Amino acid sequence: MDEMHKHFSEAYNRGDLDAMAATFAENAVRVTPSGIFQGRDAIRRSFSDALKLGLHDYSVQRTVSRPEGSFVFNAGTWQAKVGDRPFHGFYSSILTSESGQPKIVEETVAVAAP
Repeated sequence: MDEMHKHFSEAYNRGDLDAMAATFAENAVRVTPSGIFQGRDAIRRSFSDALKLGLHDYSVQRTVSRPEGSFVFNAGTWQAKVGDRPFHGFYSSILTSESGQPKIVEETVAVAAP
């Protein structure tokens, strides 16, 4: 899981939308302050919109991780910058395995209150 978060953060910071979307299952759901995105293609487009906002220096810190049957539940914090202004929040995700690789099937992202 740590390796997946590391690769996702690296992909985000270089603007690699395909690599970012590939961390999600084909039928994944992502819930964000901008809306609900269903399916890998819609999730990819949501990341494109986030990058257009100028989010950069993205990183994730997982604080909870536990197996739940055939899934893994994760929760933690994320941080990024818009310009030189810090921006952060919280996330939860549910992961499964596809072809031996962890894939996110559901992710919820929240922005921390100022």
